[in-house]
Amino acid sequence: MTALTNLKQISILDVAANLGYRFNRVSGQVYEHPDHDSFRIFVDTNTFKWFSRDIQGDVIDFVQIVSGVSFKEALAFLKTGKFEQVQPVENIYQPFRYYLPEEGFKQARTYLKQIRGLNDEIINAFGRQGLLAQASYQTREFRESVLVCKSYDHNGALKGASLQGIVKNDERHERGYLKKIMKHSHGYVGISFDIGKPNCLVFCESVIDMMSYVQCRKDKLSNVRLVSMEGLKQSVIAYQTLRLAAEEQGKLSFLDTINTGRLTHYLQAIKDTTTYFQAHAGLITLAVDNDQAGREFCQKLLDKGFPIQADLPPLLENKDKTDWNDIVKQNQEPSLSEAIQSAQIQILRTNPPPKQSRILEL
Repeated sequence: MTALTNLKQISILDVAANLGYRFNRVSGQVYEHPDHDSFRIFVDTNTFKWFSRDIQGDVIDFVQIVSGVSFKEALAFLKTGKFEQVQPVENIYQPFRYYLPEEGFKQARTYLKQIRGLNDEIINAFGRQGLLAQASYQTREFRESVLVCKSYDHNGALKGASLQGIVKNDERHERGYLKKIMKHSHGYVGISFDIGKPNCLVFCESVIDMMSYVQCRKDKLSNVRLVSMEGLKQSVIAYQTLRLAAEEQGKLSFLDTINTGRLTHYLQAIKDTTTYFQAHAGLITLAVDNDQAGREFCQKLLDKGFPIQADLPPLLENKDKTDWNDIVKQNQEPSLSEAIQSAQIQILRTNPPPKQSRILEL
């Protein structure tokens, strides 16, 4: 038996636990990520599959995907790690701590307006609900200003935050801009924005997409709660549906008693044992990306019997993926490329990158 074959026999479940990922058992041999219900580990074959992303593989592939490392780095980790016998791990959420020093909002506003095409009315509306801030994010290698998008639960408690870089840096970031969810964010909550007194829910994949959707559909939106799932997460749909039902009945305290690791099971139980969805026609709209992952996510919920509505952006010419921000930017004048170039220059002038230093991460 080769050394590579031996490495592939190391338990993915053990590796996940050592990397800080806690999967919940959904059946005898199947474990599910608490925040991504389509991300599953199959113990009997020691493989994983992330259905909504069409990603699958063995333990080496798993380390590469979740850690963002190369094949050689994944092998090195598996060779030096100490993995104990598989033990079912209960879902335990650590308290979220927001530690970023906040700045003014000038650079973030410039980014949202000139790079993302969003107007002041939308930006201000989200700001008034406490969802947006500009802060300084620092690691051992660099420091930069970021747009912070904040997540609050049913009690108004801050439960997480996602970070979006506002100055492009292709050398530093794989996708050009920093994109990060802060450690210990409670991913099942989502980031919500209310219009009026909500009686229905619209789900998007990101806060930028949610803001773009409001800008595109503003005249058609009333008494609605829009929610960014920060990806494609059925757990967020479940939590926000339970939250809306609890608000209607004046029983928000019920949400303090539920097992957040079983949110999708509560949602299924509501559909199977109550008439809640029948009494709330048009309750759930999915305004996700028009790509394979987004379409499959919609179909998965339909296949489970949930009466969801899909409001996907139209595919732009010669594109196989379009999100709602693409639609906003498509409608901007003058030329978007000129606007982006101008905005980047303006941001850099008002927010020059600091000299390299060794700054300890908080």
